Amino acid sequence: MHPAPPNTSCNRTWLEGCFNLSNEDYNHNDSRCAAIFWSRTSSSVLSLVGCLFAACIIILYQKYRTLTGRLILSLIVSSIIVPSCCLNRDISRSLRCEITGFVFQYGILSQRLIVLSISTYLYLLVITERRYRYLEYVFHACIWTVAMAVSLVPFHDRLYGPAGDWCWIMEKSSSDNNGSGMKGDAYRFGCYYIPMIFILLIEIILYTFIVRKVRKEFVGVEAVNEERFEWYKKYIRPLYYYPLMNIILAIPTTANRVQNLVNPYKPNFILYLFHSIVFPIWGLCYSLLFLLDEDTRRLLRPLRLCRYAYRAASSINLRSRDGNVDEPPFPSPIFPSPVPSLSDFAVGAPLLGEHSSAQRSIYTTPVASTVAMTSEVEGNYVE
Repeated sequence: MHPAPPNTSCNRTWLEGCFNLSNEDYNHNDSRCAAIFWSRTSSSVLSLVGCLFAACIIILYQKYRTLTGRLILSLIVSSIIVPSCCLNRDISRSLRCEITGFVFQYGILSQRLIVLSISTYLYLLVITERRYRYLEYVFHACIWTVAMAVSLVPFHDRLYGPAGDWCWIMEKSSSDNNGSGMKGDAYRFGCYYIPMIFILLIEIILYTFIVRKVRKEFVGVEAVNEERFEWYKKYIRPLYYYPLMNIILAIPTTANRVQNLVNPYKPNFILYLFHSIVFPIWGLCYSLLFLLDEDTRRLLRPLRLCRYAYRAASSINLRSRDGNVDEPPFPSPIFPSPVPSLSDFAVGAPLLGEHSSAQRSIYTTPVASTVAMTSEVEGNYVE
């Protein structure tokens, strides 16, 4: 696809010689290789720590009991995959690198599809002003199925392997003897570039409509319509900035990808450095968005964290001791009272115990009546 210049080996020496080594993590004789390696490693470690902490907070405070919390938890869990793969030091033609490349591709696609689902969910909330109970099942069925199907395609030509400073889809397979890299480029376009561009364009369009509607009808109406503003704070604001963060973080990585397509034999060190810093750090940015949310910040006080951690440990201990299921003397953050029975999880059953007709109809009810009914059943309401 890209005609090679006469002196191809010299033009790409610094990048090709950085990580495709059998006995070293990177080429220690080149400062550019060291900068890319350590920036990628640092970003990956920070992202993993942030994702694990955010996931623990979601589980500890039972935020997974709402659709908003489950979407954020899914995004954070999928964001753990990418920095974990970036920490792999075996950038060579090996089975480990091949598997890492597949997991890397699966994590990227699932992460982007979850952000697209969040954008779609926000659009339906803001534009239609209705909530749809079973939309979550559609989201997860599409996210994990599509990501798995697309990620399996490069195995047809065994194209997973060393690709720059990580394991991903190689430029050419072992059977691509002419060295043109046509197979690698085709798979990269079909399995990554085209889906990512398509997803990013949809997110930009949806987010434009979301911002216009929110600024016009929700933000600034606190004094005029308090119920409408409370509905915005509870269901829209916790997810409002995730699509925007995804669009911002896509800029440096997209710039490097475009430069590689336009001039593949002269990689730009600055773009590669920014790519190595930004690409693993998506999970940290999503975690910070969750932790800096107003409702989450109130839960992060040290005394409250210690109290909830003690309650969680006490409730787990009571249920594991001699097989008993004694209830703790206070409400447990992980095992709420009463303990759900198997009938609660039957097909067609409410999410948690018996719900009233007001709770069941809340999923397809306009904003004003939704807020009124939510306040009526606030203590046991689950999306």
